[in-house]
Amino acid sequence: MKHQRKPRKELNVTVTFSETDKPSSYWHHGELPSADVAAIRKKAGLSQSAFADSIGVPAGTVRNWEQGRRQPSGPAKVLLALLTRRPNLVAELYPHLQPRVRWAPGRPDPSTMTAEERLTEVGQILAVGFLRMQKPPANE
Repeated sequence: MKHQRKPRKELNVTVTFSETDKPSSYWHHGELPSADVAAIRKKAGLSQSAFADSIGVPAGTVRNWEQGRRQPSGPAKVLLALLTRRPNLVAELYPHLQPRVRWAPGRPDPSTMTAEERLTEVGQILAVGFLRMQKPPANE
């Protein structure tokens, strides 16, 4: 059974301009189109978790947006509309923010490893892989 996507809701935006010499204001109404979050994320070249970290939302939220279970609203929709035009906007504005890298406890952090330590770790990974390939399957 194929999942049916919910219809996307449009966000109404009101912009108010006021001039100092006039007491009245001008109201402009507009609608932001719904954003294709997966396309924006892929254009930025980020994983779901890295994209979520970059815009300050949980990874599950991005997953729900991409799968159509939820729709972005309010400030998130405005940010996604901006990212549609410039996918790397957050990285340009905040270059010091890097996506969090999650490593298993006890494993060395690659950003602090020397080249020799990296080569040693790759050798260990390959050795384990070769040993697994040589073992006969358990059901034989």
